[in-house]
Amino acid sequence: MKALSIGQKHGNDQDRNGVPSANGDDKPVRVSRHAQEIINMKIEPDEIVSLVQEMAKRHDEGKPTGWEAGAIILARLYPGRPARAHCISERMQCLAEMAKDVRMRGWSFEGPEDGCLITNEAVFRGAALCPMRAGQNRVRFDPDEFFAIVLAETPSEGKA
Repeated sequence: MKALSIGQKHGNDQDRNGVPSANGDDKPVRVSRHAQEIINMKIEPDEIVSLVQEMAKRHDEGKPTGWEAGAIILARLYPGRPARAHCISERMQCLAEMAKDVRMRGWSFEGPEDGCLITNEAVFRGAALCPMRAGQNRVRFDPDEFFAIVLAETPSEGKA
């Protein structure tokens, strides 16, 4: 099992209709053009994994690994592409919410430091691949959909 750490738990645009809500009620939520762009943007799993690896490296070097550090790393990885950096940041926020779900126990365990989860890479792949849903104030992953994707991304350890 390849594992990485999630880390510490912790305008004028026109509105759009038709984005499924995060609470599962299937009622459309009105979102800005920018939010729609973020929701629809496709992210490669390696982009999430690269961010997590950079954060792990910072942690190992004794450097800060909070939200600000992640933003700096994303700005460096995606110069001139703030929407892409924002999308990855939002996906990591969605992942932090999924880490609170009891089902995450199948792919993670408590690390040596308080609040740190050692997490299977399939979870990060799921964070890149899971569609985001519009909520009242933030985007979210549908938990059932997220964990189904993570399960599909989990390599089999045996032969049937």
